[in-house]
Amino acid sequence: MIDQERVREMTKLAAYETHEGKRYGQVTRYFRGDFAGRHLLKGFFCGTIAFGICLLMWGVCRYQTWIDHLDQIDLVGLGISVLVWYLTFLVVYLIAVDIYANVFYAVGRKRTKRYYQGLKRLGRYYEEQGRTMSARHEEE
Repeated sequence: MIDQERVREMTKLAAYETHEGKRYGQVTRYFRGDFAGRHLLKGFFCGTIAFGICLLMWGVCRYQTWIDHLDQIDLVGLGISVLVWYLTFLVVYLIAVDIYANVFYAVGRKRTKRYYQGLKRLGRYYEEQGRTMSARHEEE
């Protein structure tokens, strides 16, 4: 006899495993601080590369202006200006990465907790079925 509640619970758990389980699987392996730190470290390198690419594109677009006014450019002022822009960009970007990582961790933890509760419910369904089956065998 098929238990409809057990089948429904198994279907929910299977759907979680195939879709969200892969996405939130890494949440269970790390503490919140380690998870956010890992994302911040990746964000630092990705942000630095992105800023470098944007700076390179800006330089290429203004190439003719650079060549025309090469003798009038204050290189120290330009370097300080680029450094200030880089640090501002990096701080804003890392704040956004930290917020994203913490929200992702909280949502993943919540959904993973719900998944484990579903597993417990499924285990109870199996225990109840085992008790009813053993009671039927004792009656016979």
